[in-house]
Amino acid sequence: MSAPYASEAGKPSAEAGKPPADDPDRPLDRDGTALPAPSPLPPDQEDRAMARKFTVRCAWDEAAGVFFVHDSPVPGLATEAPTMPALLCKLPGMIRDLLGLDDGAYLDIYVERVKR
Repeated sequence: MSAPYASEAGKPSAEAGKPPADDPDRPLDRDGTALPAPSPLPPDQEDRAMARKFTVRCAWDEAAGVFFVHDSPVPGLATEAPTMPALLCKLPGMIRDLLGLDDGAYLDIYVERVKR
C-alpha cells in the first residue's frame, strides 16, 4: 500500500519522546522532529530556581555572648558566632559540607531569630 501523501513516502518516523515538528518556524533535528525548547531562564537563574531552601532558627545566648543555631533541618548543623552577620557567613559553607554539596551549589537560607 502506498503512503497517503507523496511527500510522506520515505519520511523518517519521529523518535520516541520527541514532538513532531508542527510549527514551521521551529528548527528541526535531522530526523524531522522538533528540537527541545530552550530553557525559559538564563543559566545563572536556573540554579536559583533549583535552589535548596532551608530555614535555620538561631537564638542569643546571653551568658556566652553568642548567637547559635537553635534548630535546623540540616542534621549536625551546630555553630555559634558573636554577631548575627558572622553566624550568617558561616551557614552556607557548613550546610554544603554537611550535605555533601558542591561549593557552588545555590542555597536559599532563611534565618529566624527565636527567643531562648
